[in-house]
Amino acid sequence: MAVQESSACALRITQISNNPALRSGLHMILKELPFVSEITEVAVSSQAVEIVVREKPQLVVVDLKLADADTSTLIRALRATASDLRILVLSGLNDETLTRKALAAGAEGVVFTIQPAAVLFAAIDSLCGDVPRSMAPGPAQSAAGLTSYRPSARSTDLKRAGFIESLTSREREVLQSLAKGFTNVEIADRLCISETTVRHHFTAIFSKLHVSNRQQLLIAAHRQGLVEFGTS
Repeated sequence: MAVQESSACALRITQISNNPALRSGLHMILKELPFVSEITEVAVSSQAVEIVVREKPQLVVVDLKLADADTSTLIRALRATASDLRILVLSGLNDETLTRKALAAGAEGVVFTIQPAAVLFAAIDSLCGDVPRSMAPGPAQSAAGLTSYRPSARSTDLKRAGFIESLTSREREVLQSLAKGFTNVEIADRLCISETTVRHHFTAIFSKLHVSNRQQLLIAAHRQGLVEFGTS
């Protein structure tokens, strides 16, 4: 099902999921992006390649847990249809093996389903760099520094750096607050410190964990058991 959002917009997106609730929720989120022109929903994975060839989206968002197909195989098939197609995966917190396979198959980014919509917005903005900047999400929606994640040689061997032990108790508190979805201002208020101090803590954490943005930080920290998402 394709839904036209605005003739003045630029980006065509196809989402693939067997889960109707996920498709509906994702559609509601995606239509908030002012640069999206069309959202096509695919409920049956075997139809995905044909629909992508026909609709020619710039971006495909794939549910990692497809009930009727192997996600990695589907991603390879999608990648074969167009080398410039952007593929983003929606992953659960316990899907690390499947996520790695999806990235190896050709997906260019991953967003956790538990993460705020701003993370998805930023990942899309990062992958689709030709989207006009004037159409990018405004301050209320954007998440500066949160971009799509692809493991690097350094980030896949974080234990080697002994970074867990190097984090101070305050840095751990800042990291836990980020995982719960708090903004810099909210973190400062919770911890009774200044917003500038919060930014300094993040700079130090990025350096210790060898990451360059907050989504990479959340993924790396979760893999090492440093954070749990969605807890109060």
